[in-house]
Amino acid sequence: MQSESRAAAADPVELVTMLYDELEIAVGVLAAMVRQGQRISATEPAHRARAILIGLDAGLDHEAGGDVAAALTRVYGSMRRKLDKAVAANDAEGLDELLEGIQTVSSAWRQLR
Repeated sequence: MQSESRAAAADPVELVTMLYDELEIAVGVLAAMVRQGQRISATEPAHRARAILIGLDAGLDHEAGGDVAAALTRVYGSMRRKLDKAVAANDAEGLDELLEGIQTVSSAWRQLR
């Protein structure tokens, strides 16, 4: 409930930052699950991470965002492909690499504040 009220009061940049936070958590959980010997395909964190990436892409305003929005669409598409590949292979290293990329983009968003 706390995150719902936080989201209701958030500006667009803060909303995207919140999504990145949730994405980092989901991918981190997936990597931990792999390291514990669990299969991660069809798990809630895998579905959540993919849904967040789709949502981030769907929320882009390509008319107002121009080249930046187009670049982010490519980034989110690449992240989805890396996620799908790492989940299918149960690949912790692939998830770690994805998490690094997410943190890089997230850091750039945080600088907009």
